Amino acid sequence: MTDHPLDPIFNPRAVAVVGVRSKPSAGMMGSFYDSLLESDFQAIGGLYPVNPKVDEIKGYRCYPSLLDTPDPVDHVISQVPAAAVPELVDQCVAKKVRSIHFFTAGFSETGDEEMATVERAMIEKLRNAGIRAIGPNCMGLYVPSSRLAFMSGFPTKPGNVFLLSQSGANAGEIISGLVGRGVRFSKAISYGNGADLRAHDFLDYAASDPDSHVVAAYIEGVRDGRAFFDALKRCARVKPVVILKGGRTQSGSHAAHSHTGSLAGSIEVFDAACRQAGAARAETMDELHDLIVAASTSTRRVTGRGVALFGGGGGGFAVLSADAIDREGLTVPKLPQSAVEEMRKYIPVAGSSVNNPIDAFPPEEYMEDMLRLVATAEGIDTLFMSPISGMRPPPGVKVSDPKDGESPPAPAEIATRAASQMSAIEADTGTPVVGILRSGRMARMMGLDVDAVSHAAYEAGIGMYPSVARAARTVAQVLDWKAYREGLPEIF
Repeated sequence: MTDHPLDPIFNPRAVAVVGVRSKPSAGMMGSFYDSLLESDFQAIGGLYPVNPKVDEIKGYRCYPSLLDTPDPVDHVISQVPAAAVPELVDQCVAKKVRSIHFFTAGFSETGDEEMATVERAMIEKLRNAGIRAIGPNCMGLYVPSSRLAFMSGFPTKPGNVFLLSQSGANAGEIISGLVGRGVRFSKAISYGNGADLRAHDFLDYAASDPDSHVVAAYIEGVRDGRAFFDALKRCARVKPVVILKGGRTQSGSHAAHSHTGSLAGSIEVFDAACRQAGAARAETMDELHDLIVAASTSTRRVTGRGVALFGGGGGGFAVLSADAIDREGLTVPKLPQSAVEEMRKYIPVAGSSVNNPIDAFPPEEYMEDMLRLVATAEGIDTLFMSPISGMRPPPGVKVSDPKDGESPPAPAEIATRAASQMSAIEADTGTPVVGILRSGRMARMMGLDVDAVSHAAYEAGIGMYPSVARAARTVAQVLDWKAYREGLPEIF
């Protein structure tokens, strides 16, 4: 734990889930007790289900009320209806809990002034008692190191990405989508209406959290403009911050107000705040995912716009890829004649292209030499490459090549080989390597398991992207991001 006042929220000694369903839930939303059991929270702290209608749930004692649970209870998850919340707030005060997460909805986001008044009153009572609130209308906390999770299937292995999201569904999508690409999280918070704790509180915490190296956010609206901007500046000064803003159009703004009661505000003002603070802003969910991968891998080290593309698999693919790279303001420069002549020693002329993009596959024994030649050629700042299943492993990496009568390498072994090769080329040449991993038929033809390669590459510090277009877009955004951060501390 740190000295930050919010730290106890992320490190509770015991959790009470109030309003646990007496029967197993078929859906994932609201099954907090199941998620905590799955993440094995009960192995490190007290986990207390509360429901006055049953005595036991899934083999554990169920308590009739929060006041009947053992002491201490640091964190409470509220699944009770909105009408029952005031009584639960009184119990939290009496129990001297540290924090409460309101999954319960039906407050200010409804537009009903009476329910908004109830929300303000309960938050005032909690604050006066020194209790912090997350929500209402949200999914709450995912903290792998503390065994906290708000959905089933989340990894228990901690990472270094900190996520704050006004939307619970989007938080789940971001986590699930990036987990498939190898990313792991330090902490994630879905904070909904933000009646008490808001984006600026979590940005302030993330800035000083030693476990969080990259900060990502999905935000629909900001209530405290100055507090948000100041916290964003503090955080973005010392860590890469990537933000996806919801409600940037008139229709989206109306949807955001209905969703969390947020006033989306001017997108031009929000953009200007992000640029002044030094944060990157994603336009779409895909961009948010890609920028998080970039900020937490060697993609963040790109320095120029010259791209070499290797291993695309087909002349037509190379043509469209070159178009995609050019559209993002990057270039696909011709390789020096000396480099072309050197590569011709490895590759026959017929059916191949050794200029750039490079649509050619040399014999295995020449692969490393060719990749180093391309990565160090004049005008090349970044190497885009598809992992090749037949790559020779670098020194010290043991993999078994199939012999007559033997089975081919397993997908995990192929993934390790490909990731190790890309990492070795990057280390040897100093040129950032950006992986392109198309799913479907091309991956199957090359004997690649997309998830296995993505995970192995991420572990090796290499960012993998599902298309050349998305990789090019990400590299261009990182270069622009670095340009408008000029004068701020180096964080890449």
